[in-house]
Amino acid sequence: RLAGAADPAPPEYQVKAAFLYQFVKFVEWPSQAFRSGHNQVVIGVLGEGPMGRALAAVQGKTAKGRVVAVERYKTVAELDYCHVLFISSSMDDQLPAILKRMKGWSALTVGDVEGSARRGVMINFITVEDTIRFEVNMEAAKRANLRIGSELLGLAQAVHGVP
Repeated sequence: RLAGAADPAPPEYQVKAAFLYQFVKFVEWPSQAFRSGHNQVVIGVLGEGPMGRALAAVQGKTAKGRVVAVERYKTVAELDYCHVLFISSSMDDQLPAILKRMKGWSALTVGDVEGSARRGVMINFITVEDTIRFEVNMEAAKRANLRIGSELLGLAQAVHGVP
C-alpha cells in the first residue's frame, strides 16, 4: 500500500456508496435543481464516518449524463445545496435541524439510523438478515418535488407514505 493512502472504507459503506450512486439513476429531480451550465450531480455527506471515503469510488463517474461530485460537510451550518445528502449516524440527534435547513431543496436525503425514514429521511438503509436493504419515505420525497422510479421502489424493503 502507498504511504499516506487513506484506509479503504469498510465493506458495508462501500455497498452503501454503490447504492447512493445507483439511487441517482432512479430519481427524477425538477430541472431547476441543476444550476444552469453545471453538469454535475452533487452527493453530499454530512457528519463523521466512513461514507466520505467510500464515495471516492464514485467521484467523477457519470450518472444520467452528469458527473458525480462528492462534498463533505461537518456541521449543519456548513451544509450547502446538493442533490443527494447522506446523513451520517453521528448527526442523528440533529435530524430535525437538518431537515428544516433543507426545506424547499429538491435533495434526496439518505440515512442509516433505524427509524429515520419515519422521521423524514427519504431513503434509509437497514440491515435485514445480514443484507443491506433500504426503505423509502414517499411523502418526504414528494415534498421535495422528487420522483422515485418504480424500479427503485420495487427493490425497497418497505415503502412508507403511499396513499
